Amino acid sequence: MSSPLRLILFDVDGTLADSQGAITGAMAEAFEGAGLPVPPRDAILSIVGLSLPLAMRELAPGQDAATVEALVEGYKSSYMLAREAAGAGHSPLYPGAREALAELNAIPEYLLGVATGKSQRGVEALIAAH
Repeated sequence: MSSPLRLILFDVDGTLADSQGAITGAMAEAFEGAGLPVPPRDAILSIVGLSLPLAMRELAPGQDAATVEALVEGYKSSYMLAREAAGAGHSPLYPGAREALAELNAIPEYLLGVATGKSQRGVEALIAAH
């Protein structure tokens, strides 16, 4: 008789990967590109995990839909270009994360996954980089 499977889910940003610098940098470029003041670092980090449209509405209250969309697109573009340029250095894994994942993955009854607001493309790029 086999053991029951155990599902283990991880968040990505701030749990497995230290993406604070990547996120704050892309936010700064998005806001600068839209001609808006860049929110403080702590405000930016407080929205990690939200969808981009919701995050932008939180960080830029009162802005119209076109401005929110411009912020979203500016963020995506900046983040993607920085990720392509930096590779694995863009969002480094926290010390011990890779080893912990490998140990858990070696147990046949454990099924590992992620639950994240990061796009599928972003998760796949992070996995490929590491």
